[in-house]
Amino acid sequence: MPDRGSHLSDDAIELLPHIPRPEREAVGEKPKIAISSDYITVSLAVLVQLLPVLITVAIVYLTAASIYWTDLGHPNQNSILNGLQFVSKFHEIAITTSLAALVLHRVCYDLVNTSGVPLGFLSSAYNLGSITYPISTEFWGGARTAKPQRGYQRWVPLWLLVLVGCFLAAAVGPASAIVMIPSLEWWPVDDPLNNTMLSVFLPLNPSQIWPNTIDAPLLASPGIRQESGNCSADIAYKDPLCPSGGFDDIIAWAVKHMGGAAEPNITLTDLVSGVSRYLTSNSQPQPRGWAVSSVLGLRQARDFGTFWQYLQSTNLQVKNLSRPLLEPSLAGSLPIKKPIVQTQCALFKPDSADSRVITFPTCELRSPSLKFEQSKLWAIPDRINVSAPSNGIVDFHWVDMANYTDEAGVLGGVFVSTSPSGSTGVFPCTILSHWTSVNTWSDPKISPIVFQDSSEPFSIVSSLPTGIKPKSSNPSPAREPISIELPWVSALNLPNRLPSELKPSVNLTLLETSASAFGFLHENNSWRLDPQGGDDALPGILATLLSMHVADGLSRVNSGFPTVLYHREKFPDGQGGTETVDGVIKNMDNRNMGRWPGMPLDSGRLGELYADQARSTNASHNTEVTWKVKRYGYGWGFDIGVTVILATAILLLHVLLAVVHLIFMLK
Repeated sequence: MPDRGSHLSDDAIELLPHIPRPEREAVGEKPKIAISSDYITVSLAVLVQLLPVLITVAIVYLTAASIYWTDLGHPNQNSILNGLQFVSKFHEIAITTSLAALVLHRVCYDLVNTSGVPLGFLSSAYNLGSITYPISTEFWGGARTAKPQRGYQRWVPLWLLVLVGCFLAAAVGPASAIVMIPSLEWWPVDDPLNNTMLSVFLPLNPSQIWPNTIDAPLLASPGIRQESGNCSADIAYKDPLCPSGGFDDIIAWAVKHMGGAAEPNITLTDLVSGVSRYLTSNSQPQPRGWAVSSVLGLRQARDFGTFWQYLQSTNLQVKNLSRPLLEPSLAGSLPIKKPIVQTQCALFKPDSADSRVITFPTCELRSPSLKFEQSKLWAIPDRINVSAPSNGIVDFHWVDMANYTDEAGVLGGVFVSTSPSGSTGVFPCTILSHWTSVNTWSDPKISPIVFQDSSEPFSIVSSLPTGIKPKSSNPSPAREPISIELPWVSALNLPNRLPSELKPSVNLTLLETSASAFGFLHENNSWRLDPQGGDDALPGILATLLSMHVADGLSRVNSGFPTVLYHREKFPDGQGGTETVDGVIKNMDNRNMGRWPGMPLDSGRLGELYADQARSTNASHNTEVTWKVKRYGYGWGFDIGVTVILATAILLLHVLLAVVHLIFMLK
């Protein structure tokens, strides 16, 4: 007996036509037509192949053209999406029907030729939807016993066609749903400004917005309150444009988390624009005493809010989007930057004759270019009392590191306080600051937060080398060292005019007040730093506080300079057309649209001329900010992900098979 995959013999095929007609008529058997060529049959066969192909072409066009459908929340949106699921199911049925007809036609074609068909393939057209058929004995028996083929059959063996058909029958269902049903994503808006000209400028070049040297002249930024005294008065920490402007938020976190191990994630809210930004710190408190903090610049965050406030006062398309997204970028593909500050502190107990000589810790600091001399000793100046804090709580002093290292960007600080064990501790801290590039965006109708792609500081520095490394001749441009001068950084440690809650007779500085939040008075009325974890936790706590204060101060550099907006609009001319009217210069920080000081902009024409001039001299005097607008809704596109590309490839594979089959069938 022949096996299940064997062919009908050529002799058997030749004998079939010679069976006497009377015997066939006696059993009532009518002649069978293997392949028909009448008009109706051919038309139906073509329709079976053409219908799913046309549907595939339509949805692939939507995807290739990146067609946007509607914003989230459109009326009857869920009903339409549910209806598309039924259409997708119909598309799947149409494709599987096409595949079955295609394979069945091939089987019939081979049956009427001398090559024949293995028995295992006779029912293949009806088994394409079975996941077990490709591994069955019927399939592999037919594949093993298939005869060499010629012509069309040689290029596409029946076993390969069946195998591809089984794969497509299983995959076209999800593939059709993925491509046909629109995806909920962020989509670019082609003309958010209604074909108007809108230019935004900062009156500084990038090296002034993010200077590599931070010194005293930066304390006199425009917009600073007179009572702040160029950020040197004891009330300056109430001025958001001063380096100490974030003191209240940091001390509030310190008081709330006293004794805890939670890493800070402080929300800083700007009262001018209403937007918020995150001051975030990561740390390795024990035993490393290392922390890294970062925060987006106040000027960059404020521009999100003021720009959105201006857009709401216009009739532009972006105002009416259900959920817009704003993404700024600088002209010339220049990066937007933010400060990243690393700090490492250590505990030193002066209990010997040479107790006034210490070293600053550097083994955990990460940098692409700096080389530290870890073995170099530092003599504590006489002005620092190492036997006990002068105020009875905690002392802090900035240290000029010029004699400790010849590299720029290194800053030192020393805390003196009583440790949990009751002995006096000296805590030398090494601070390393960089500017790093960042991508930012805002979702203003949902949240006042300005989001960024590198919110975790540790992820920014984790790839950099640690400790003593050979100096690189080409530092990473995305991480530029910041040299901080003592006159500027002293504005972070101003005298605190409010008396200490611990000892009302003692006035602490701002940094001393922050550190004091992690201690308390003991029974003998002596004060000690005493966070959870004891002596080992102190370096990490102090490193976290210092890195947050320095990062926040750097984020406020030159934030007082106004961002200037020029907008030229088009209005109806009364005759069915539009005319362009002169725009005006607007100070984005002033809702009354005040003019930029020193610029005699009495008309929109001057504003237009200034915008052109500012753009042409952008590199040396101004920085132009461009805004990309996206909308949240449903649409089709290849940018959604690799699954859409894969699903499209599956559908196009069926189109290829169907088109080749139609050509072969109609020739």
